[in-house]
Amino acid sequence: MNMAKWRSYLPLATLILLMIVGSLLSDKFLTYANLMNLLQYSAESALIAVGMTLVILTGGIDLSVGSVVALTAVVSANTQHLGVWGILAVVILIGALVGALNGVVLTKFRVEPFMATLATMAIFRAVALWYTNGGPIIGTVTPAFSNIANGSLLGIPLPAVYVVVVFILGYFVLNRTPFGRHVLAVGGGEETSRLFGIKVERVKVIVYIISGVLAALAGLLITSRIGMGEPRSGFQFELVAIAVVIVGGTSLTGGRGTIGGSFIGLLIFAVVMNIMNLLNISSFVQPIVRGLIIILAALAISRMVKSKSAAAEAS
Repeated sequence: MNMAKWRSYLPLATLILLMIVGSLLSDKFLTYANLMNLLQYSAESALIAVGMTLVILTGGIDLSVGSVVALTAVVSANTQHLGVWGILAVVILIGALVGALNGVVLTKFRVEPFMATLATMAIFRAVALWYTNGGPIIGTVTPAFSNIANGSLLGIPLPAVYVVVVFILGYFVLNRTPFGRHVLAVGGGEETSRLFGIKVERVKVIVYIISGVLAALAGLLITSRIGMGEPRSGFQFELVAIAVVIVGGTSLTGGRGTIGGSFIGLLIFAVVMNIMNLLNISSFVQPIVRGLIIILAALAISRMVKSKSAAAEAS
């Protein structure tokens, strides 16, 4: 097995090592309740990470997801009269519209993804704050809506079920559909993709729509969990999602990465945060650890890309 192959297993090896460390540091770590808690509180990040994976695989980036979370969090809190299915429809529509806006701006107007989504990040956050006059919407959430994030299925917390389901669906889309192959092809080379008849702009718009819808659902889930619409929800969620994808082995240049890798990246972050919580490590220290993980992942990926480039030149 060559070195590049070994490196592809690095995220999984890291996760296994962290699980061992966690079990040694705390006897509560491997308990069923703690593992379910770990998955349960990763649901919003899981939704956003799947969408971000598809976006990054095309060579793009979506900085607006955290603001979309805030926007749909407050909208879902203020539309409880529509019932659960009505709220779901509204939230999905908002996510699709903001995602389409991102996609159209960067494809039709040729704005770089970073700048386009940086602008919409500011806009969507401002709209959420304007919509609520800067304060939370409280006292509106119904028991049925609250059950979305606080209910269970066969004793398993529903958010944990959502984590598994969204990654299975993401895996299916990327690995078992023509669209998934087109996503990888676009990230590998846009001009070559066009020569093979792939509608590059359409693929890009669709991945941003998917990212927008999943971020919108994450906002709905947060409101269901905490019982109010908070316009400051989703702060730095975009950074966490990008970090999860990078740690999972997806290249920021596009064309290389997997949904399974992002799932492992999500678990790595969740396990690290969980261990620090079990050890009562200060919440001020935790972001430092998260930043160090991102740096180490970036270095590993950078070395991998350089080794592949050197091998290609040598051949």
